[in-house]
Amino acid sequence: MTVINYPPEEFYKDIKFGKKDFEHIILWMLANNEMSQWSDFKQDPLSFKESTLSKYLNMLQSKDFVEKFVRGKYRITREGRKRYHEISSTLGVKKKKNYPPDIITRRRNYEDWILWMVYNNKFCRWSHFLEPPLSINQSSLSKKMNLLLNKEFVVKKNREYSITNSGKLQYSKMLQTYDLDRQSILNEESKRIDEITRSTIKFFDDYNVEDENIQFRYLTTILKLDYDRVKSMLTNQTDFEKIVLYISINHPDQYPDYISLKDFADIYEIKQPKLEYFVDEIVESHIYPIKFFTLKPSSESTYYFQENGKVESMLRTITENHITKFTYLNRLFSSAFDAFSIEKAVLEEICGYFFDTALRDSLRKFLPIYINYLAYKIEAKVELKETYDKLDAIIWQNMIDIFQTRSHKDLEYQFMGQSEINYQLDTVLLELLKPYYREKLESHDKVCQHLIDNKEYNKALKSIENTIESNKNDRVLTIVKAIVLCYLNRDEDVLALLNGELKLPHNKDRILPLAYFITVFSSLTIGDFNRAIKLANKSVETYPEHALSHVTRGLAFAYNFIYKFEDEKAKQDYGLNDIDKAIALETFSPNKALLFMLKSRILLELNKYEESIELLDKAISIVPTKVELYLSKSAVLMYFNEYPKLLDLLDDMLRKFPNIEKNLKMKKASVYKLLGNLDAGFKIVDGLLEKNPNDKELRNFKAYWYQYLNKKDEALNTIEELIESEQDNGEYYDSYGEILMNYEEYEKAVEQFQKAIDLSSSGRFLYQTYIKLGICFKELENYELAIEYLKKGKEFTYKSISDHEIKQKWIIIADIFITEMESI
Repeated sequence: MTVINYPPEEFYKDIKFGKKDFEHIILWMLANNEMSQWSDFKQDPLSFKESTLSKYLNMLQSKDFVEKFVRGKYRITREGRKRYHEISSTLGVKKKKNYPPDIITRRRNYEDWILWMVYNNKFCRWSHFLEPPLSINQSSLSKKMNLLLNKEFVVKKNREYSITNSGKLQYSKMLQTYDLDRQSILNEESKRIDEITRSTIKFFDDYNVEDENIQFRYLTTILKLDYDRVKSMLTNQTDFEKIVLYISINHPDQYPDYISLKDFADIYEIKQPKLEYFVDEIVESHIYPIKFFTLKPSSESTYYFQENGKVESMLRTITENHITKFTYLNRLFSSAFDAFSIEKAVLEEICGYFFDTALRDSLRKFLPIYINYLAYKIEAKVELKETYDKLDAIIWQNMIDIFQTRSHKDLEYQFMGQSEINYQLDTVLLELLKPYYREKLESHDKVCQHLIDNKEYNKALKSIENTIESNKNDRVLTIVKAIVLCYLNRDEDVLALLNGELKLPHNKDRILPLAYFITVFSSLTIGDFNRAIKLANKSVETYPEHALSHVTRGLAFAYNFIYKFEDEKAKQDYGLNDIDKAIALETFSPNKALLFMLKSRILLELNKYEESIELLDKAISIVPTKVELYLSKSAVLMYFNEYPKLLDLLDDMLRKFPNIEKNLKMKKASVYKLLGNLDAGFKIVDGLLEKNPNDKELRNFKAYWYQYLNKKDEALNTIEELIESEQDNGEYYDSYGEILMNYEEYEKAVEQFQKAIDLSSSGRFLYQTYIKLGICFKELENYELAIEYLKKGKEFTYKSISDHEIKQKWIIIADIFITEMESI
């Protein structure tokens, strides 16, 4: 049966003043149905007179608001929708509630009843479900409503229930389970499209979007993206629509036409950093459960296409067909083949048909990743021999990983550097100095190195200072103290301590190379590349055959390449020549392994996946018990989105390093989160808590995971119980504030963030807390405080000793909000 939607009775019954608005009634019918027949207006409940109906339909057709596409059948035009929305917005008629038809209420599935009600009405109150014709009993209603609220299909505000964008998607799925004919389902689904279309028509008109292919891609994309998910950070919905338009325009079908980020930002009046950030979040960081693939024919252009879209569906069919074909032939004839064979066959079939032939080179680079992606999706995994360079990918910037990579012992050392701007260097490289000082240290202090190895740096500092008191002229002990200060991020103190050491007269003594290395290390940490490279060059000049001298200069060039202290020098020298020279000169095997790790980091920055992994495997073969080498390998796999291989590596690490089981399993949980398997991640967290019921950090994780699973009550209860038992830990208040912020409870979130700041004057997440606090004040329209806290957050971000890419991400977020408010 086809369900005809009729307007509320207030439109056509008991008109007390004036007369019926026939234009509005006709447009309402056509806007809320796929089409309407002449007879729909003539019969009850509308009962139009023939002359009236003829008059108004002719008038609406003459204005191009309505079209008659076959005899007796009418549908609304694009201009008609605009006219309908104009009338509706000015009249503001109070509507009677729409109730679900018999075909829905025939089943006693109260969730579906509630969804139908909140979808087909602007809002509903509790009484609307209790009263006839629904008459849902109180306990069943409470149970089902809470379920829908927890899933975020429905939202409650001021005792009124309304549907969310996620709920609208669920409503569409729900319709498929009923015995409605296809037309009825389309009619119901068209309402959801109409809601988007109301704003889309104006958006297309305002920005002159006339290409039908772009319009279609835009509409199919925007229907899948829930604006509410980014609303707290992207408060201007039109900017959200522009971001979706940018992705829709730059599609392979449009090649060679392309619009750059800068040109798009200028033409469509959106800040380029905002556009760039959210395109990356949607496409690379997967903030929506929609996968986008990218083609990069040049460094200046990127084209986007969706999983399960027309292009990807055809590409998948062809690729899977060739994978299957070569697999069968291999088994039948025992013939050898590799991924190159598949790649060549796929390219021959798709180029010139589905993709422009000029995209062949970018497709050749893209296909290895795509084939690997398919190999893990299809049931029968095909073992592919890959010898490819990987396309650029994103760095793992998952907050959960930051939480779990540090143990409680690590919390001893400070997270704010002593300089205005600080950069993070890998402190495991300080172990390169260990062979030069350990024997002398242990002759004076037998516990200091043990404390360093256990990351108990404050205790190590106290121990070495006590030892120095009775051995004031021993320069080796000064070097050890400087190393401990490096671990504590007290780099200004390091430079002051070693300043005298570097000024002493020397005859190429064995202490000076160590002093050069540490001074260069601390100079880079505070961003002083000029001092670092000057001292590094002096070290090589003085000790040309010393491995440590070349490591020192290689370190300076490497981190300049990573952080771009001096861009021109970064383009000229990556540090590889010096590191290769150091590897050749180094005789101590564990040090050689660390140098392989440093070289791997440079190759990672150069996007050379295979070479980077190969070096780390070589390092692990030298020192198979050094966990930092495995963690470095996990970072490379994460960078290149090699999630299945990463999960295998983590399982291997769990067998070899059971003492860090919690950290490794939390890393696994984070990978599952990135893969969209939240249940698997939660199961890991829950299992760890069963084994470690008193672990407060795990309880903090669990609260976050409840939030990811849209279980608001459980998330809040967990974090509140944690804070009750640990009232002096600022990080837990920060977590509480973030969860509240996620549910748009900004005033409550502000209270928790302020407590976090009071308790953690130098905490590792302090800069993020300030920025989140600024966003909350912005949402509360207190722009003065918002800008103050956002700027303070930026200041602390620069001072923070943490991952550079994550810091840059937060700076961009702060800048977006500051720019938006300063332009108000």
